Amino acid sequence: MTIKSVTHLSVFVRDQDEALDWYRDKFGFVVCDDNSDFMPGFRWLTVAPMQGGWPQLVLMPPMQEGDQARIGANGFCVLASDDCRADCELLRARGVRVAEEPSEVPWGVSAIVLDLYGNPYNLVQPPA
Repeated sequence: MTIKSVTHLSVFVRDQDEALDWYRDKFGFVVCDDNSDFMPGFRWLTVAPMQGGWPQLVLMPPMQEGDQARIGANGFCVLASDDCRADCELLRARGVRVAEEPSEVPWGVSAIVLDLYGNPYNLVQPPA
């Protein structure tokens, strides 16, 4: 088998610029790729917590029938944190909805935050 890693995960968004602003301003993600040269009417837009970080989130507009229903319906995504409680406070101050407050769990400290469309992100700080 030659599969080596996961590089990209798609997040369906209503508007790429709106989503880019949110992920950049709220989560502090950076743009990894913003390219409209692939094909007419298509913009390949990816973000990640740091430049060159993997996997990258593809901010994907609806392109086919049924895609609209996928906005806000992404599965769970886990984001690593060095300080889950402090990060939740910072995110809350930036207007991010904290759906589940940080709590002690067997795998560390965990909280659930939601993006602008209601997609859940599990913010996890490993145990000390």
